[in-house]
Amino acid sequence: MKRPSFDVLIKKYFKFLELDYKFHFVKSKKESWGYEILYLNETTGVKIVYEYREAYIFIFLYRLIDGKLIEDPGEIVQNTKLNSFSLGDIVNIRNPAASLKPTYEYPENSKYFNKEKGWEMYVSDFAENLKNYANDVLNGNFEIFVKVDPIVKERAKRRFM
Repeated sequence: MKRPSFDVLIKKYFKFLELDYKFHFVKSKKESWGYEILYLNETTGVKIVYEYREAYIFIFLYRLIDGKLIEDPGEIVQNTKLNSFSLGDIVNIRNPAASLKPTYEYPENSKYFNKEKGWEMYVSDFAENLKNYANDVLNGNFEIFVKVDPIVKERAKRRFM
């Protein structure tokens, strides 16, 4: 059986964004490096990125500015105003045990290596984390960003030292 494509699985498992949070699907781009999928509602953007090389799904949550998704600058310093954060950082604050890793970090007997449904389970678990740990952000409450901001800035500082 052929594994469903990433964008098809995203539309299936992230349908709750449209049904429960009034998001609309904006775009899906398949690139040589992977996929980028974008959903928006009135206050929030959700960008879902799958990079083949990383074997990982990155989910970025954006605070929209005047209804627009504004990318953060490339260089992050202490006074940089950040408007997007990774779901992974939010999960690490709220329930580190629920954090997901790149697929290659799981053992071969992991559910994610099941030939029939492993790929779907991996995508589904990211959708569940988004629902369970970023419900407030999906509803336009960005208070958690205050906790994530210093973590991101400290990581950026260490990276460029």
